[in-house]
Amino acid sequence: MNKRFAGVAGAVAVLVVAALLVFKTQKNRGLEAEETDLSAEELVEEAIEPQFKFGIPLDLFEIEEGRIRRNQTFADLLFPFNLSNQDIFTIDRISKTVHSVRNLVVGKPYTIFYTNDSIKRASYFVYEPNDLEYVIYQLDDSLAVFKEERQVEVVEKTMSGLITVSLDHAIREQGGSPALVNAMADLYGWQLDMRALFKGDWFKVIYEERVVDGQPVGIGNIIGAEFNHRGNSYMTYAYDQGDGLNYFDEEGMSAQKAFLRFPVEYSRISSRYNPNRFHPVLKRRTPHLGTDFAADRGTPIKAAGDGVIIERGFTKGNGNYVKIKHNGTYTTGYLHMSKFGKYKRGDKVRKGDVIGYVGKTGLATGYHLCFRFWKRGVQVDFLREELPAETPLKAEHKIPFEAVVSLTNKKLNDIPKTWGSKGISASN
Repeated sequence: MNKRFAGVAGAVAVLVVAALLVFKTQKNRGLEAEETDLSAEELVEEAIEPQFKFGIPLDLFEIEEGRIRRNQTFADLLFPFNLSNQDIFTIDRISKTVHSVRNLVVGKPYTIFYTNDSIKRASYFVYEPNDLEYVIYQLDDSLAVFKEERQVEVVEKTMSGLITVSLDHAIREQGGSPALVNAMADLYGWQLDMRALFKGDWFKVIYEERVVDGQPVGIGNIIGAEFNHRGNSYMTYAYDQGDGLNYFDEEGMSAQKAFLRFPVEYSRISSRYNPNRFHPVLKRRTPHLGTDFAADRGTPIKAAGDGVIIERGFTKGNGNYVKIKHNGTYTTGYLHMSKFGKYKRGDKVRKGDVIGYVGKTGLATGYHLCFRFWKRGVQVDFLREELPAETPLKAEHKIPFEAVVSLTNKKLNDIPKTWGSKGISASN
C-alpha cells in the first residue's frame, strides 16, 4: 500500500481491533455454562476484510461518484464538501506539476471520499483522465496530489474473420475494437488495398489485448497474421532484432514501408495529387500537390514516419499544420487540423504518434487531412512513390526468426476458419 495511506490504514487496523474486542465481549457474555477457547486467529478469520478503492479504505468514508459536466470546475465539485477557498487555491497551485485541476475533461469520471459527522468534509478527490491512470488529490490533513497507474495485464488473443462487407465491418461486428482495425490496416496497408477487398477474403490474427480490472482498454502488438486475398496468403510475423518490434514475411523481408500508407486512421482518399486541379474554394485551377484523406472531425492524425517536427503553426491556406523532417530525403506535411497533438516544434516523433486531429481550418470545405510529401525538397505524389522498406532481417537472426515463424504458424493454424452466420469468430 502507498505510504501516504499508512495513517489511514492504521486507523482501519484500530477499528478492526476494536470490533474484535466488542465481538469477543459479546461472545463471552452469551456463554453461561461453557467456556470458549477461541484463538486470536479464529477471531480474525471471522472479521470482515477492509475494502479499498484507489488504495483508499472504504470503511472510513462515504463516497460520491460522477462525471465532469460542461463548465463544471474543481471548486464547483468541492464547495459542497466544505473545502475552503484557501485549500482550493493551494490544490490548484500544487496540482500543476502533476495534473492541473483546471484540466478536468467533460465526461471523465471522478470519486469524492468524504466524512459526514457533523458536516460533510472531503478527504480525497480522485479523477480518472483515462483507463490507465488516476489522479488522487489529498484534501485532509496535508494537501497533496499524486498520479497513479493501474496494473495492466496483457492477454494474447486470436481472431479469424471472413470478409463479407469490409475489414472494418468484419472486426467490429464481433466486438473487435477500432484499434484492431487500424492495426491490421497499418500492417497490410502497403501489400493490400483495404478498400478493394473481395467478398470471401479472410484473415487470421494473433494480437495482444491490454486489460485493466478485467476490462479491455486497448490492444498491444500484433504477434502474427495471415491475410488471404483472392486465394493468395500474405503472412506477417512480429520479430525484434534489437531495435524494436518490426514485421517480416516468411522470407525475412520487411512487410512494411518506412512510412504509413494512411496517416489518418482508416480514412478514405477524397482527392489525389493533381497539378491541374480546380480549387473548390478559390474557384480557379491551381495545383493540388497533396493527397486528401477524408475523415470525421477529431479523427487522430499520425506521423507517417520517424522524424523531427520542424514546423507547427497556422497559415490562412494551410490552417493548423505540422511539418516533419524524416531524413535528408523525405519530409511530410499535415494540413487543416482542428487541433494539435502534444508534440511541439523540435520534438522527435515515431511512426504512428498522434500529432494532431482532423479539421477544416484554412482553405478547406470539409473535414479532411491534406497530406503533403516532399522528396529532396520537391513535392511528389505520395501514392506513386517507391518508398524504402523498414530494416530487413539481419543474417545473424535467421535461425531464431525461423523458430518464431514455426511457432506463429502453429498458432495461426490452430485458429478455426469456421465462419459463423455473422462471418467471424473470436477466441482467447
